[in-house]
Amino acid sequence: MKYNVVLKKGWAAVLASMIFLFSLIGCGRQQYPPLPQDAIAFEMGTYEDAAHDDALFGTIEYSGRVYVAYGTISNSYRPKDAETCIGYIVQDENSASVVDPENKDRRIYTVTGDPDHNFLLEYDATIKLMYSPTFYRALDTNGQEIEIPEFITPLGYELWQS
Repeated sequence: MKYNVVLKKGWAAVLASMIFLFSLIGCGRQQYPPLPQDAIAFEMGTYEDAAHDDALFGTIEYSGRVYVAYGTISNSYRPKDAETCIGYIVQDENSASVVDPENKDRRIYTVTGDPDHNFLLEYDATIKLMYSPTFYRALDTNGQEIEIPEFITPLGYELWQS
């Protein structure tokens, strides 16, 4: 009987150690860069792809370039793929929902390893688990050979096939 009590205490120690270890890992979890004071309030636009069945895409305009949806993250939630927060989406003209001008949770980031800013990342700061951010690609890169960061998986839109 003594053996069972010692074994139970041993398992309790193992369990306590595991909980402590997981709490340390969680505390060190990397976060996306914060929203800056001078954040840009992006208004979504629309791009019609006349070459491919008049498909409609939401757009973001940044530094004189138009960005269109391109892909998603290749594996999992990786905040290190977001370099700098540049702003947030205040309105989506394609949405039937009511717009809240105070909501700054749909954030736009430049992408790590992309010095030419050919890609932007959209991330919803309210979603904590199992979120797959959207990557936008500069429309002026269509048909060009550019370096695509390894963590971006194309969604296969016909627009980007040409």
